Amino acid sequence: MNKRIVSLISPLMLGAAFVAWAWLTFSGFLTGFDQWGLELFRDTNGVPVGAGITQSLVVMVTHLGDTITLLVLSLLAIGWLMLRKYRREAVTGAVSIAGLFLLNPVLKNMFARARPDIFEHVVHASTNSFPSGHALRAAGIYFLIYFLLVNRLPVKVARAMFWVFAAAAISTGISRVYLGVHWPTDIIASWLVAATWVIYWREKLTSPGSDTKKG
Repeated sequence: MNKRIVSLISPLMLGAAFVAWAWLTFSGFLTGFDQWGLELFRDTNGVPVGAGITQSLVVMVTHLGDTITLLVLSLLAIGWLMLRKYRREAVTGAVSIAGLFLLNPVLKNMFARARPDIFEHVVHASTNSFPSGHALRAAGIYFLIYFLLVNRLPVKVARAMFWVFAAAAISTGISRVYLGVHWPTDIIASWLVAATWVIYWREKLTSPGSDTKKG
Protein backbone atom coordinates (compact mmCIF):
# COMPACT_ATOMS: atom_id res chain seq x y z
CA MET A 1 0.00 0.00 0.00
CA ASN A 2 1.24 3.50 -0.87
CA LYS A 3 3.11 5.07 2.05
CA ARG A 4 1.22 8.35 1.67
CA ILE A 5 -2.12 6.52 1.90
CA VAL A 6 -0.94 4.64 4.99
CA SER A 7 0.14 7.92 6.62
CA LEU A 8 -3.40 9.29 6.15
CA ILE A 9 -5.24 6.27 7.55
CA SER A 10 -4.41 6.85 11.20
CA PRO A 11 -5.49 10.52 11.31
CA LEU A 12 -8.67 9.68 9.40
CA MET A 13 -9.47 6.77 11.71
CA LEU A 14 -8.79 8.85 14.82
CA GLY A 15 -10.87 11.68 13.41
CA ALA A 16 -13.71 9.26 12.76
CA ALA A 17 -13.36 7.95 16.31
CA PHE A 18 -13.72 11.52 17.61
CA VAL A 19 -16.87 12.06 15.53
CA ALA A 20 -18.33 8.80 16.86
CA TRP A 21 -17.39 9.73 20.43
CA ALA A 22 -19.01 13.15 20.05
CA TRP A 23 -22.21 11.53 18.76
CA LEU A 24 -22.30 9.08 21.67
CA THR A 25 -21.67 11.93 24.10
CA PHE A 26 -24.36 14.29 22.83
CA SER A 27 -26.88 11.52 22.23
CA GLY A 28 -26.93 10.91 25.98
CA PHE A 29 -25.57 7.38 25.65
CA LEU A 30 -22.57 8.21 27.87
CA THR A 31 -24.43 10.19 30.54
CA GLY A 32 -24.02 7.42 33.10
CA PHE A 33 -20.29 7.20 32.36
CA ASP A 34 -19.92 10.96 32.87
CA GLN A 35 -21.79 10.84 36.17
CA TRP A 36 -19.70 7.90 37.38
CA GLY A 37 -16.46 9.61 36.40
CA LEU A 38 -17.21 12.74 38.38
CA GLU A 39 -18.47 10.82 41.42
CA LEU A 40 -15.30 8.70 41.39
CA PHE A 41 -13.34 11.65 42.74
CA ARG A 42 -15.93 12.80 45.32
CA ASP A 43 -16.97 11.50 48.72
CA THR A 44 -20.58 11.06 49.77
CA ASN A 45 -20.82 14.77 50.57
CA GLY A 46 -19.59 15.79 47.12
CA VAL A 47 -16.19 16.91 48.42
CA PRO A 48 -13.07 15.99 46.38
CA VAL A 49 -11.41 12.88 47.81
CA GLY A 50 -8.05 13.20 49.54
CA ALA A 51 -6.60 15.62 52.03
CA GLY A 52 -5.98 19.30 51.33
CA ILE A 53 -2.50 18.54 50.01
CA THR A 54 -4.01 16.23 47.38
CA GLN A 55 -6.25 18.98 46.09
CA SER A 56 -3.32 21.42 46.00
CA LEU A 57 -1.21 18.93 44.06
CA VAL A 58 -3.98 18.34 41.53
CA VAL A 59 -4.33 22.09 41.00
CA MET A 60 -0.58 22.23 40.35
CA VAL A 61 -0.85 19.35 37.88
CA THR A 62 -3.67 21.01 35.95
CA HIS A 63 -1.39 24.00 35.27
CA LEU A 64 0.68 21.69 33.05
CA GLY A 65 -2.04 22.28 30.46
CA ASP A 66 -2.17 26.07 30.87
CA THR A 67 -1.65 28.13 27.73
CA ILE A 68 1.29 30.04 29.22
CA THR A 69 3.06 26.84 30.34
CA LEU A 70 2.82 25.23 26.92
CA LEU A 71 3.59 28.44 25.08
CA VAL A 72 6.84 28.85 27.02
CA LEU A 73 7.86 25.22 26.37
CA SER A 74 6.98 25.57 22.69
CA LEU A 75 9.06 28.73 22.33
CA LEU A 76 12.00 27.06 24.08
CA ALA A 77 11.84 24.06 21.72
CA ILE A 78 11.49 26.19 18.61
CA GLY A 79 14.21 28.58 19.79
CA TRP A 80 16.57 25.65 20.37
CA LEU A 81 15.95 24.41 16.83
CA MET A 82 16.61 27.86 15.42
CA LEU A 83 19.91 28.05 17.29
CA ARG A 84 20.83 24.65 15.84
CA LYS A 85 19.92 26.05 12.39
CA TYR A 86 16.93 23.75 11.90
CA ARG A 87 14.94 26.65 10.52
CA ARG A 88 12.55 24.61 8.35
CA GLU A 89 11.79 22.23 11.23
CA ALA A 90 11.29 25.15 13.61
CA VAL A 91 8.77 26.77 11.26
CA THR A 92 6.93 23.46 10.78
CA GLY A 93 6.78 22.99 14.54
CA ALA A 94 5.51 26.52 15.07
CA VAL A 95 2.74 26.03 12.50
CA SER A 96 1.63 22.70 14.01
CA ILE A 97 1.57 24.12 17.54
CA ALA A 98 -0.18 27.35 16.55
CA GLY A 99 -2.78 25.32 14.67
CA LEU A 100 -3.57 23.26 17.74
CA PHE A 101 -3.94 26.38 19.88
CA LEU A 102 -6.45 27.72 17.34
CA LEU A 103 -8.32 24.44 16.93
CA ASN A 104 -9.35 24.27 20.59
CA PRO A 105 -11.65 27.34 20.71
CA VAL A 106 -13.13 26.43 17.32
CA LEU A 107 -14.24 23.03 18.62
CA LYS A 108 -15.48 24.47 21.92
CA ASN A 109 -17.69 26.98 20.12
CA MET A 110 -18.88 24.34 17.66
CA PHE A 111 -20.16 21.98 20.38
CA ALA A 112 -21.02 24.61 23.02
CA ARG A 113 -21.38 22.11 25.85
CA ALA A 114 -21.98 23.42 29.36
CA ARG A 115 -19.59 22.65 32.20
CA PRO A 116 -20.57 20.01 34.78
CA ASP A 117 -22.86 21.50 37.42
CA ILE A 118 -23.46 18.58 39.76
CA PHE A 119 -20.49 19.47 42.00
CA GLU A 120 -18.83 22.74 42.95
CA HIS A 121 -15.82 23.57 40.80
CA VAL A 122 -12.49 23.61 42.61
CA VAL A 123 -10.96 26.03 40.08
CA HIS A 124 -12.49 28.73 37.89
CA ALA A 125 -13.53 27.71 34.36
CA SER A 126 -15.71 29.85 32.11
CA THR A 127 -15.49 28.59 28.52
CA ASN A 128 -17.43 25.71 26.98
CA SER A 129 -16.67 22.19 28.16
CA PHE A 130 -16.27 19.97 25.07
CA PRO A 131 -13.46 19.25 24.41
CA SER A 132 -11.21 20.15 27.36
CA GLY A 133 -8.70 22.81 26.39
CA HIS A 134 -6.22 21.79 29.07
CA ALA A 135 -6.36 18.11 28.10
CA LEU A 136 -6.20 18.84 24.38
CA ARG A 137 -3.28 21.25 24.68
CA ALA A 138 -1.32 19.02 27.05
CA ALA A 139 -1.73 15.85 24.98
CA GLY A 140 -1.22 17.65 21.68
CA ILE A 141 1.54 20.14 22.30
CA TYR A 142 3.70 17.98 24.55
CA PHE A 143 3.80 15.33 21.83
CA LEU A 144 4.26 17.81 18.99
CA ILE A 145 7.33 19.02 20.87
CA TYR A 146 8.43 15.43 21.44
CA PHE A 147 8.27 14.51 17.75
CA LEU A 148 9.90 17.79 16.83
CA LEU A 149 12.92 16.98 18.99
CA VAL A 150 13.05 13.18 19.10
CA ASN A 151 15.51 12.72 16.21
CA ARG A 152 17.72 15.51 17.46
CA LEU A 153 18.27 14.31 21.01
CA PRO A 154 20.21 11.40 22.55
CA VAL A 155 18.13 8.23 22.63
CA LYS A 156 17.95 8.07 26.44
CA VAL A 157 16.91 11.70 26.70
CA ALA A 158 14.21 11.23 24.04
CA ARG A 159 12.90 8.11 25.80
CA ALA A 160 12.70 9.90 29.14
CA MET A 161 10.99 12.86 27.48
CA PHE A 162 8.32 10.56 26.02
CA TRP A 163 7.35 9.12 29.41
CA VAL A 164 7.44 12.48 31.17
CA PHE A 165 5.23 14.03 28.49
CA ALA A 166 2.84 11.04 28.52
CA ALA A 167 2.48 11.30 32.30
CA ALA A 168 1.90 15.06 32.03
CA ALA A 169 -0.78 14.63 29.35
CA ILE A 170 -2.68 11.88 31.18
CA SER A 171 -2.50 13.51 34.61
CA THR A 172 -3.62 16.88 33.23
CA GLY A 173 -6.71 15.29 31.71
CA ILE A 174 -7.61 13.41 34.89
CA SER A 175 -7.06 16.54 36.98
CA ARG A 176 -9.80 18.37 35.08
CA VAL A 177 -12.36 15.73 36.09
CA TYR A 178 -11.12 15.69 39.71
CA LEU A 179 -11.52 19.48 39.87
CA GLY A 180 -15.10 19.15 38.64
CA VAL A 181 -14.70 21.40 35.59
CA HIS A 182 -14.99 18.71 32.91
CA TRP A 183 -16.96 15.61 32.15
CA PRO A 184 -14.87 12.47 31.48
CA THR A 185 -16.18 12.42 27.91
CA ASP A 186 -14.66 15.90 27.40
CA ILE A 187 -11.24 14.52 28.29
CA ILE A 188 -11.41 11.48 26.04
CA ALA A 189 -12.62 13.68 23.18
CA SER A 190 -9.63 15.96 23.76
CA TRP A 191 -7.22 13.03 23.62
CA LEU A 192 -8.76 11.83 20.35
CA VAL A 193 -8.43 15.28 18.78
CA ALA A 194 -4.86 15.65 20.04
CA ALA A 195 -3.92 12.19 18.73
CA THR A 196 -5.42 12.99 15.33
CA TRP A 197 -3.48 16.24 15.10
CA VAL A 198 -0.18 14.79 16.34
CA ILE A 199 -0.30 11.74 14.06
CA TYR A 200 -1.02 14.00 11.08
CA TRP A 201 2.03 16.14 11.83
CA ARG A 202 4.35 13.39 13.10
CA GLU A 203 6.08 12.57 9.83
CA LYS A 204 6.62 16.24 9.01
CA LEU A 205 8.11 16.91 12.45
CA THR A 206 10.44 13.90 12.49
CA SER A 207 12.01 14.52 9.09
CA PRO A 208 15.76 13.78 9.29
CA GLY A 209 18.13 16.66 9.98
CA SER A 210 21.87 16.98 9.93
CA ASP A 211 22.12 15.72 13.52
CA THR A 212 21.49 12.13 14.53
CA LYS A 213 20.56 10.67 17.87
CA LYS A 214 23.37 9.55 20.06
CA GLY A 215 23.18 6.57 22.35
